[in-house]
Amino acid sequence: MPIPSKTRSLGGICLVAGALALSACAGNVPAPTEQVTLSDNIIRNAEEAGAVQHSPVELNMARDKLEGARREMQDENNEKALRLAEEAEVDARLAELKARTATTKEAVAAVQSSIDTLRRELNAGPMNRPTS
Repeated sequence: MPIPSKTRSLGGICLVAGALALSACAGNVPAPTEQVTLSDNIIRNAEEAGAVQHSPVELNMARDKLEGARREMQDENNEKALRLAEEAEVDARLAELKARTATTKEAVAAVQSSIDTLRRELNAGPMNRPTS
């Protein structure tokens, strides 16, 4: 049985109205101020952890993306601003982890060097010297 044309028209109108409603919701993203603040704080944590020295590429990527997020917020492109702010957070977390890893490796190397020195001193101690 064929569908009456009024029903088809009503169905088409509902589809179009639904699509418009969805697109309106998607474009109505609030300004991601909390995410920008969070990303900014994480960038500062990364800097304090030594990312400037140990992971400058990731740190600069985070800074650039955060600045991009701020520009997009000013232009009211909040969806893009949110995405950039989230990417800045991820890059900053990576920079911080790389910096902490490098710092830990340096500390381990220093401890290992001290252990090696103590071993040499013990091996050269009075017990290992020939008696006359």
